[in-house]
Amino acid sequence: MPLYLRLLTLVLLIMTLMPAYGQERRVPDDAVIRLTINLQSGEVATGKVTSYDEFAFTLTAEDGRRHRIQWTRIPFAAVDRYWRFLEKPEGDGEKLFELGQLLLVHRDGRPLAEAAFAEAVRADPTLAERTQQVLDGKDPGDAFRRVGEGDPAYWGELSNQVMNESTLELRKFCEQSANQMRLSLRLYESERFIVCTDLDEAWVTELLTRLNEIYRHTTELLGQDPDANLFRGKCLIFVFDKRVDYFRFQRDMHDTDARGTGALCHGYGDGFVHIATFRRPTNSQTHHIITHEVVHGILHRYRTPVDIPDWVNEGLAVHLAHQVVPPSSGRSLYPKAALLLVEEEGLGEGFFESEHLPRSQYTVAGGLAEFMIEHSATSYVRFLDGIKDGKPWAESLEEAYHMDHRRLTLRYKTRISRELNEQLGG
Repeated sequence: MPLYLRLLTLVLLIMTLMPAYGQERRVPDDAVIRLTINLQSGEVATGKVTSYDEFAFTLTAEDGRRHRIQWTRIPFAAVDRYWRFLEKPEGDGEKLFELGQLLLVHRDGRPLAEAAFAEAVRADPTLAERTQQVLDGKDPGDAFRRVGEGDPAYWGELSNQVMNESTLELRKFCEQSANQMRLSLRLYESERFIVCTDLDEAWVTELLTRLNEIYRHTTELLGQDPDANLFRGKCLIFVFDKRVDYFRFQRDMHDTDARGTGALCHGYGDGFVHIATFRRPTNSQTHHIITHEVVHGILHRYRTPVDIPDWVNEGLAVHLAHQVVPPSSGRSLYPKAALLLVEEEGLGEGFFESEHLPRSQYTVAGGLAEFMIEHSATSYVRFLDGIKDGKPWAESLEEAYHMDHRRLTLRYKTRISRELNEQLGG
């Protein structure tokens, strides 16, 4: 059988057997959507939609098998209809904005996306600028946010006085945030992290364990001392019980419109790192998101203040978060990336060129980081070091891996194909 057809067959099997991944929302028992879908193999599956997220939904067939179906594989009008049925977004600017983002990913969905965005603006006029940014392809979404030009004086080893004064400054910002937002926010500290939250102490204790794990895992990969403190003072993390308080915090304290995002890491030119998010249905989901953002913070503080490309930044964050807090589908990102790449000639439109990588390409970027590190962790660090030392990423890639991005793409996709073949015993 040709490799391409084998890949389609393998992906179908993965879609059938692989547990759902991402931040899925369960469909209530009284919200029944029954579908009959032609799968890629030609098989017809009939069943109910049992869970969903912004990437795909799970169809539980009558025989009990679970099929993971991308929203882009069904007609855009059906996407609009089903999402409205499940989310009840009418009159809610944030939910309508989310619907517009989902429809915009569909190759035929732009007209309905524009209609959803128009509804969002009518419901909440302050969304007008943000929706236009999304339509113009200029919205940074969940991407790492650099604030101000980097001052090299705050990178490298800092004096005890600078570290202590910086920690005091972060504590004052927590107090200022609580007072301005009129929230009861408590402050918890470890050697490298400050957590400011309205959640209870037991929840924070579990989170701090995960934070120490992701810090050690990331710094060891980068060849840094895992017992040292890479941050200026400490890494500041806000976790809110309510989503609306997360949006309010980003607006009032960071001057950031965070609607349409799930978490953000702000890296400041003076070396500080602020992370904020809100609690998800399970601790594991929340920890996974926060560990992802912490990797952004570590990369901001690593070596120099030079920024790294979004596909590298998001890729390493996705990969390492999967290692430390793996979702139910496991640590490897290869099967997930295969779902997204089966019909792509490369890694997706604008993958290497995008200033802000679309959220739909995060998994592909994470799988690429997994492959590059698997190929040679030493080369991966040399690649990052070259970028942080001011070299263009393409030049640094050539020097570290002796290949350009086209050859890297081919080898990555070959590795995915081999992984899927091995899962079926060759």
